Amino acid sequence: MSTFLERFLEERRRLQLNQQELADAVGISKRSIGNYERGERNPDAEVLVKLGEVGMNVCYLLTGKRISTRLGLEPMQRAVLDDFDRCTHEMQIEAVRYMALLAEGTVPSAPSNQIHKPRKRETEAKRQKSR
Repeated sequence: MSTFLERFLEERRRLQLNQQELADAVGISKRSIGNYERGERNPDAEVLVKLGEVGMNVCYLLTGKRISTRLGLEPMQRAVLDDFDRCTHEMQIEAVRYMALLAEGTVPSAPSNQIHKPRKRETEAKRQKSR
């Protein structure tokens, strides 16, 4: 299981913020961020709230578990949002674009290098079944 400082660094990187940017967003010093990432100090409750407001998953920071706090949503909706939260900002932009196309009824095609091509064994197994 990862430590608080490892999860803190992971979350900061997921948000694609450097130490100074995160410090500015939360209203604390860059030195404090460094202390958290080195395990020399832990943020107090007020800082944790502010970290949550900038997009860090505070539950994950504290427990190491990504638990959805999205009450009132269907399980599939929660799963999509939880996965979305784990993506980088660029990946989130792509996800939103993709979902917009799906909502319009367009099925975007994947680049040819991402399309699953059956391996010989899979193809042979299908042929055997059809006989």
